[in-house]
Amino acid sequence: MKFDRKTGVHGWKSLLGIAVAAVLGAGPYMTAKAADPVPIRIGWQPDPNAALYIARDTHIFSKMGLDAESIKFLAAPAMFAALQSKSIDVADMGTAPFIIGRTQGIDIQAVMIAVDVSGTNALIVQKTLKVTSGNDLKGLRIGAQRGTTPVYGLSQYLRESGLRLDDVNFVDLTAPNVIPAFRKGEIDATWVWSPWQNMLVNFGGKRITTNKKVGALAPQVWAVRTEWAREHPEALQHFIAAIGMALREVKSNHSLAVKELSTTLNLDEKTANEVLAENDYPTLQEQASKTYALSVLNGYPGSTAGLSLALKNAGNFLRSIGIVKTAVNPDEMINPVPLKKYFEGK
Repeated sequence: MKFDRKTGVHGWKSLLGIAVAAVLGAGPYMTAKAADPVPIRIGWQPDPNAALYIARDTHIFSKMGLDAESIKFLAAPAMFAALQSKSIDVADMGTAPFIIGRTQGIDIQAVMIAVDVSGTNALIVQKTLKVTSGNDLKGLRIGAQRGTTPVYGLSQYLRESGLRLDDVNFVDLTAPNVIPAFRKGEIDATWVWSPWQNMLVNFGGKRITTNKKVGALAPQVWAVRTEWAREHPEALQHFIAAIGMALREVKSNHSLAVKELSTTLNLDEKTANEVLAENDYPTLQEQASKTYALSVLNGYPGSTAGLSLALKNAGNFLRSIGIVKTAVNPDEMINPVPLKKYFEGK
């Protein structure tokens, strides 16, 4: 089966009976209609994953022969339970939760990046505070969700000043609960992702720094259950192709991406525009490129670059603060084969 670089779709005629579809947005699409669409259950949390929302709401999944069900979660532990019980097949996960889940025995592997939120996992402080370094956070009430990527950024920021999490009054809060706590003055600052940090800035909070600025790269990854991927390799290829199409739509159809973020995350248009502009949505071509900082293929094996190195660094941090008890081996966490096959057309 050959990969058509113009359409971004594999040659599945013999398997799926491809029909030509209408043009969606700025690019042409091929519609793959299987006699019996393959079920796929997708776990997600409210985050800037515009590609998922586009693929879901513009029926890209169904056009690729998938019967997709998206299941919303508000925290990683519930998603872990769903993966363990085989209630979901793929999940959009933050770097830290992904690593924690793996080390807890959940058999999942990263196959793609969903969205790089490293530049929008941010420290937001009350407008009355002056914060220029981690030293200024000492003793303050800092809200964040334990075991998440924002805590990785917060810890790195504190470490730059020779401090630890123990030096602040850490308040364990989910992202949605950060909003009322911050507005009521129950916390002095928070480290949280989009769109929550954008909301806080619009409410008068001050953005100080981000994961990216402190060297704590933290993309959202698409994690798949290893067993499901092994049993449904074609379905996984269809899923990758669908996400690839949607990522191109994010790049080319600004109004659609803003609409999806606004509708799914209940954002006003201004905030949705900010979320779209500030996050990075790497195409599949970028994710396969050796020059992309979070390349899925570069640096594997060996954790010398790309996503592999980012996972290694995050895993070492999580182990240093006792959240992860064992050494992290990114080579076991990443499965580059599906993305390679996507481009090889096999």
